Amino acid sequence: MAVLKQLLTGIVMCCALQTQAQLSKGKDNAESLYNQAVQETKQEHYDKAISLSKQALEKQPDFIDQQLLLARLYMLTKQYDLSRKYFKAVLAKNPRYRDAYYYAINVELTTGRYPEAECYADEALSNFPGSPEFMRKKLGILDLQHKVYQGNEYAERLMSKYPEDTTVRNAYIEHYLVSGKYFQQLGNSSMARQSYDRVLLVDPRNPDAREANLSVALKGGNYQSALDQVNEALAARPGAYDLLMRKLGIEQEMHAYTDALLTLAEIQRRYPSDAKARTLATSLRLEAANYYANTDPYTLYAGVLAKDPGNREALDKLIGYSMTRGAYKEALAWINQGLKHRPADAKLLAMKMDVLESDHKYSAAAALAETLYQRTPNAALRERLVTLQTASGRDYLAQQQYDLAAASFESALKASPNDSTALNLLANTYISQKNNTAALKVIDQALAYYPDNAGLLLKKSSLLSETGKYEEAAAIARQLATRFPADERLNNHLTDLYLTNGRNYMRAEEYDLAKQQFKQVLDVSPNNMDALDYMVNLESATGQPDSALYYADKALGYYPGNRDFLLKKASVLQDQHEYAAAAAITGELMNRYPYTQKYKTAYVNSLMLAGTEYQRHQQPDSALQRFNQVLALHPKDSMALLYSINILNGQQRYDSALAYTAQGLKYYPDNEGFLMKKAITLENKKDFSAAALAADAVVKLHNTPENRDYHDYLESKTLKNQFGLYYLNSSFDYSGNKYNIATVEYRRFMKRGSYAFQVNYAGRQTGNGLQGLAEMYYTHSRSLYSYGMVAYSNKEVFPQWRAAYSIFKTFKKEIEVELGGRYLNLDSTSSISGVVSVAKPFGDFWVNLRGFVINESSKNYTAFNLTTRYFMNKRQDYLQLVGGLGTSPDDRSRLINFPNLSGLLTHSVGVGYQKVLHYRTTLGLYGTWINQKITDVGYQNQYDIYLMLQRKF
Repeated sequence: MAVLKQLLTGIVMCCALQTQAQLSKGKDNAESLYNQAVQETKQEHYDKAISLSKQALEKQPDFIDQQLLLARLYMLTKQYDLSRKYFKAVLAKNPRYRDAYYYAINVELTTGRYPEAECYADEALSNFPGSPEFMRKKLGILDLQHKVYQGNEYAERLMSKYPEDTTVRNAYIEHYLVSGKYFQQLGNSSMARQSYDRVLLVDPRNPDAREANLSVALKGGNYQSALDQVNEALAARPGAYDLLMRKLGIEQEMHAYTDALLTLAEIQRRYPSDAKARTLATSLRLEAANYYANTDPYTLYAGVLAKDPGNREALDKLIGYSMTRGAYKEALAWINQGLKHRPADAKLLAMKMDVLESDHKYSAAAALAETLYQRTPNAALRERLVTLQTASGRDYLAQQQYDLAAASFESALKASPNDSTALNLLANTYISQKNNTAALKVIDQALAYYPDNAGLLLKKSSLLSETGKYEEAAAIARQLATRFPADERLNNHLTDLYLTNGRNYMRAEEYDLAKQQFKQVLDVSPNNMDALDYMVNLESATGQPDSALYYADKALGYYPGNRDFLLKKASVLQDQHEYAAAAAITGELMNRYPYTQKYKTAYVNSLMLAGTEYQRHQQPDSALQRFNQVLALHPKDSMALLYSINILNGQQRYDSALAYTAQGLKYYPDNEGFLMKKAITLENKKDFSAAALAADAVVKLHNTPENRDYHDYLESKTLKNQFGLYYLNSSFDYSGNKYNIATVEYRRFMKRGSYAFQVNYAGRQTGNGLQGLAEMYYTHSRSLYSYGMVAYSNKEVFPQWRAAYSIFKTFKKEIEVELGGRYLNLDSTSSISGVVSVAKPFGDFWVNLRGFVINESSKNYTAFNLTTRYFMNKRQDYLQLVGGLGTSPDDRSRLINFPNLSGLLTHSVGVGYQKVLHYRTTLGLYGTWINQKITDVGYQNQYDIYLMLQRKF
């Protein structure tokens, strides 16, 4: 019974642990996958991060942080509809999840859905009233929708609420700059000036607002206002060259030549070597003289040309006046009028080319330059042609008309194949078109002329990297880094190449090749944080914890106290089973950053691993100490509670185990695992009534066959009484008589065993036999118990006296040894027997060999029994096979004939089956065939049928 009880206890404990593991496994796995997805996101491995995130959500569909990460990943990969799906799900579950609003607003802004973005901003502000971040977001959205007046009102509200906030102040300035530009585009100079004035009220020296205000004034012809603004700026920056020149230009436009000459004199005084000022000294005076002499020479010359269309002097004057005023359209009209009369006039064509260039019509100007160059090829015209074609290409490039830009640069290169500017810009054009092959071809063409040009080599290296030719790119980068060791830009480029190549090898799971790349990074830049980080990860992933620890320590040498590297070092130490060292690091991080959950989680994980390691090494006290540290930080940690309960049960500290069980049920009141632990602990404590109540709660929670079976087992342990009925039928082939015995038994279970009383009845022709019997099983210790029995009868059928005693000792490997004796008195015959037996289980089998040495009337006999049982149904039921040699003093069916059987050669074979129902009712059926040799050639047979019924109550 002791062996059976221990086996059942072990099975139930294993089931409970497995059940609890299943409950927590999904969550643990989901969090692990989430952490991996976060790391992959940091490394820009978005596809892998998405895959890990989906796996995490399969294990824990309500994992809200994982849903938000997936929304972010889909936004980063421009899968905006999928991103919307997840951030909407997050906001549906938690309308106060701040980051979800940021992602929602950004997705809608990116896709141009400004009204939806505004809705999310309003929703965020309803949950976070007065949030300056979301208020700034809304102001930006209003600006994008050109809701200028609403934006103005909102900007003033925001500024009045947070007047000292620098970010709010910048948002306020940016809004009014945008507002001013918007009104400028609409031609509303008055509103534009009001917007810029609002900026200057907050930031009087804002250069953008000042410049824009001045531009508005000039464009609207409000020269006096423009002049006032320039004078105000000069008061802050006396003698500024650009401001003096601008003031001079405004005075010219106002025809205030007297003031203009004074301003020019000031410029010449401050900048005596300025060539432009010297040129203006003559032209300004001529302009002033002409203005004051004729009042309006432009009109006079126009009158001359109207009367004499071929007058070249008048034409040249009109073209000059128009150019001076910046009226390029008028100048072009006069030039075209002249070309009608003289279409091949080189001077007019050159003037037209100048006008077109001044008016930024570079393509048309380049066409004229090409015509003039074809007529009169010379170096000056070729240079002009190349300059105009290059300018035209730049203009097309700015407008993203890449084909036209490329055509212009190619035209420039036809005239000057080695022009570095045109070559460089043509390469840039192809790069903008993602035509890396064509770009590389142009760069190679440029390198043919300029083989040592570092800029071209760097650009070629970058292009090779983008086309996947990392080794070639790195070779060029190494060459440049060697040539210019002090150039940080080149070293950074080489480092980026190694890092990119290493990441690509990592994606392809070529970890050894990836390591080589990151080691080359560290050769160039030993303190490169990314390379050190990758090396720690790779060495850990490839099962090289010593190397991973080396790189973690190296990283911490450059970045002492870096949280990420400290956490990585702790992880590596855990891989090396150095859990105490890992816990020291994670504990320090938790103390330094008490509000960062991941450090607390890492510390708890380190303690849990240390505790389980101590358990594996049979150090329960140390393990319990670690689990107590976990519970001090996280009292709800179910695994720490369960492990602690297991340890305390193993140490037979059942009251402490129950305290932890109560703590677990406090946080998880309907948890099957903790309820089962409570039942098991109470069972170990021998408090079967309380254990049965706990098991009943488990059945109510999860009514499974296993749980019902365990409840029945515990319930049976509370029953102290048992009633038994037994019937033995013996028949013989040598006699018509039958030998039947009926037995009634009462048994009482106590703490250390049980005692029983039997009444046996057997009827005979000679009379009725009655026998009273008392027996006891008594447990001395876990490995030692005794059996005793005494019986007395009226001698009609049964022996008058029977007595038995055995002591049983269990040794290692469950070997049980019995030593005992038997006494039997029948009529005038008495026998005393010694008993020795050895029993051992073998899996589901149990084997017992028992031997008797019998002394009767100064004669000695022996008898042997070999019993084999095959247990089923958790060792409650069994099939039995018994083989015997000789007549045992324990064989009741033959004791009536015991003197007559002494010395006879007897063989017996018996089979039986016992079935236990709900640990209360036991049924048994046994049959035995006994063969006795009575003479050299004579045998007689006996057949026994034995029935058994026991019921606990």
